[in-house]
Amino acid sequence: MKTRDTKRRPIRTIPPPGPEDGDEALVTYLHKYPAEELEKAGYLQEPTPEEIRDLEESVEHDIKRQKAKGLAKEYPKANYDRSSLADQLKCVPGLKHSDRKAMAQSLKVIADRASDMEEIMQRILKEKHSPAEIAELLLAFNEMINYVRSYGQNLSPKICDVFDRLKGLVPTNQIAQHRNRTKPTRNGV
Repeated sequence: MKTRDTKRRPIRTIPPPGPEDGDEALVTYLHKYPAEELEKAGYLQEPTPEEIRDLEESVEHDIKRQKAKGLAKEYPKANYDRSSLADQLKCVPGLKHSDRKAMAQSLKVIADRASDMEEIMQRILKEKHSPAEIAELLLAFNEMINYVRSYGQNLSPKICDVFDRLKGLVPTNQIAQHRNRTKPTRNGV
């Protein structure tokens, strides 16, 4: 009886995702490939002295900004009860319980940050503030924008898929899966 050599072929390391793919894609990528494998493939490099200096300066500046936040320290603060959101998504066919909960949480965070942004805008428009306080409120507004952008990037395709499902269209994530299933393999099957 012959036994096949069970040497494992190395998994081909694909290039890392670009900035347009979002942070979640990068985190998933870094969990998938060990640092040694990325280094061998040439995707992991030591930072240059200039990159280290730029990072250190950025961190120092961020620490100074955090200390000087003033009114911006009050945000984020909205935390409304939106517990029924996941229940509202039960009507979506094929949407798993875990996906419903994740979507509901993302929607809640975005809605809460939008409420914070509205409050900040009202404070700027209706309250008397020094120029420094206006700068602090603008920083808080910017931080809320970053929350919305981050959560929105990940949530947007999911919302479009829910829309497509409920309107009887083929969800975009299924279109990609369908294309992959209909591509012929190397054997032509």
